[in-house]
Amino acid sequence: MTMRRGVLAGLGMLVIGATVGVAGAQPARAEREGRPGREGGPGLVRMQRELGLNDEQAAQLRRLWSDERKGAIRRRADTQIAHLELEEALAAPTLDEKLVAAKAKALSDLQAAGIKARVDRQLALRKLLTPEQQEKLRQLGRERREARPARRERGRGRSGVGGPGPGGPGLDEAEPPIR
Repeated sequence: MTMRRGVLAGLGMLVIGATVGVAGAQPARAEREGRPGREGGPGLVRMQRELGLNDEQAAQLRRLWSDERKGAIRRRADTQIAHLELEEALAAPTLDEKLVAAKAKALSDLQAAGIKARVDRQLALRKLLTPEQQEKLRQLGRERREARPARRERGRGRSGVGGPGPGGPGLDEAEPPIR
């Protein structure tokens, strides 16, 4: 029983460390890469110029980013609480495997909600843009990905913590993630 408890505790700590590392790194990375942060930021101006967005599209995009940012903050807080609760369940003097399983499922559900939110954001963006703007966005995404090795060589790339880039797993590689 102690070996099983040790394995569960180690697994829980691994999950907690990886998710906290990814969650903490994303806002700074978005700002560093010139993508929108609060209120759209410089990324919105650049996107409006490069994609030729009209004023209504820019306003809708600003609302989309604002809503996504609020949702991300809520999900991040809920995820951190779920991590703490899982950690507490794993550290309890008497291991309650059903409780640990329930806490792990709650954490998994929150992570799945984050993926669904990113997919929903991509769908909303596709509905907002014309086919020509979508193609230009894909082209910009390809250019950005091609430029990544140069940034890493200069020491300004991702740290490698947590896996995929700012949009996380499950995104269409042809479209850059937005924040």
